[in-house]
Amino acid sequence: MKSVKPVSEAITAPVLLLVEGQDEEYLLKKMCQHWFQARARNIDIECVRGADKFPAAFKALKVRSRGALKVVGVIADSEEDPLATAQRWKDLIAEVAPVIHCPCEKLQVPDERTPGAFEALVLKALDDDPVVACATTFRDCVVPHIGVRTSAQKDKIAVQAWLSASLGQAYGNVFRAQQRDPENPLLNYDHAAFSTIRAFIEVLLAKVE
Repeated sequence: MKSVKPVSEAITAPVLLLVEGQDEEYLLKKMCQHWFQARARNIDIECVRGADKFPAAFKALKVRSRGALKVVGVIADSEEDPLATAQRWKDLIAEVAPVIHCPCEKLQVPDERTPGAFEALVLKALDDDPVVACATTFRDCVVPHIGVRTSAQKDKIAVQAWLSASLGQAYGNVFRAQQRDPENPLLNYDHAAFSTIRAFIEVLLAKVE
């Protein structure tokens, strides 16, 4: 697994995809291998390890050894204020893109109008799983009793409940659970829930191929 690289280490692929956490890094790597096969070698996926680390990791591209880099993609959670998130990224891209002399693109999840995070797409991709229906009911039941939680935190409760019930063991996120049996995907990567991510990465690849 890659974390954000030191500025002295060159980027080795023409597409650099920055994501927030290990869940996204692991699952997007699996998705890219599934969707694009050999073309996936043109993509470096790096996790910044937290939404608050995104600005520093993105700005570091101005001084980082860029190697083969031709285009940067960011997949960012909408968080609680999607419009504010979109504006922050507009400002960051306007600052960094002219300096690194390559296009920078951003995709928000679940979308640019809906609060939340990657977990919302996971739940959507499992919309026909009866265990998920129970897990979301559990989430909705406990939320009034546990204080203020973000949309992402609420969805994480449901994802963790689904994993624990389905696998008989507690997991904090999907990638840890998937590592238990990497050959049998827990998610259908071709589900419509992930179509915007696939289309976004396809656009990035088209810019370098």
